[in-house]
Amino acid sequence: MLSLFKKKTDPKAGLQKALRGYSLPSFPAAIMQTLERIRDPDACASSVADALSVDPGLSVRVLRLANSAAFSARNKVENLSQAIALIGFSQLETMVLSVGVSGSMPGQSSPGYDAARFWRASARRGVLAHSLASIFCPARGSECFTAGFLQDMAVPLLAAQNPDRYGPILEQWRTEGGDLCEMEREVYEWDHAEVATWMCHEWDFPENITAAIGGHHGADYDGYDHLAPVSLVAWLREDREDGEDIGLDALTADAVSQWDVPIESVRKLIEPSFQKGDALAQMML
Repeated sequence: MLSLFKKKTDPKAGLQKALRGYSLPSFPAAIMQTLERIRDPDACASSVADALSVDPGLSVRVLRLANSAAFSARNKVENLSQAIALIGFSQLETMVLSVGVSGSMPGQSSPGYDAARFWRASARRGVLAHSLASIFCPARGSECFTAGFLQDMAVPLLAAQNPDRYGPILEQWRTEGGDLCEMEREVYEWDHAEVATWMCHEWDFPENITAAIGGHHGADYDGYDHLAPVSLVAWLREDREDGEDIGLDALTADAVSQWDVPIESVRKLIEPSFQKGDALAQMML
């Protein structure tokens, strides 16, 4: 992980400054133990399933995610051992991380931030990134889902810790669009993508996921290519009451101009991805 932070602010110090001394919540013990076993080269499927089963609520959420329309499972996953056999350790790790983060974020709303609206937009980004991976990088769909789903994971913490200054930035971005990182940099010494990178470091995320999350607004990390689906879904904002564009125009235009993807190839993925994302948001919270 250290290679991602060369010549950068110390992640722990940066995180403490951005969150104004707030301590990042720890993952529940069952998640930590599950991640440790997934990453153990000598681990077997049954030992990972045993770690997951300690927390019935976590087990149910992982099974729901494995069976969700977001991942389009061909056969229903009936139990944890079957889930591990079907999806593999790598995809299971991204699912456990996604469940862990969403469960660790503040649940209360604050100025400019509505928890239900935020996670609906996050789920849409994740599912659409997973769908777009079929065009750009089919073997990395799970990675794209996780990075798309969690790319704005710093926002709830920043909104909760600094509502008076950060709330207006969020509200302006939600209604007017633009680059959220640029708007944050006009007020702070950091942006949400950088804070999310520090969070990944504290939570010991895999380097590829950390780089994808930290680079979703264009930051470069040596040795890691930008994942086009993750960068594209970064254009998406939360729903607006007036029905105005939420970043889809910019997303499709970027796909055409920067990645030479036919506009119809992108448009046909949006509505079904949003439907799956809305269902996933209800499942994850």
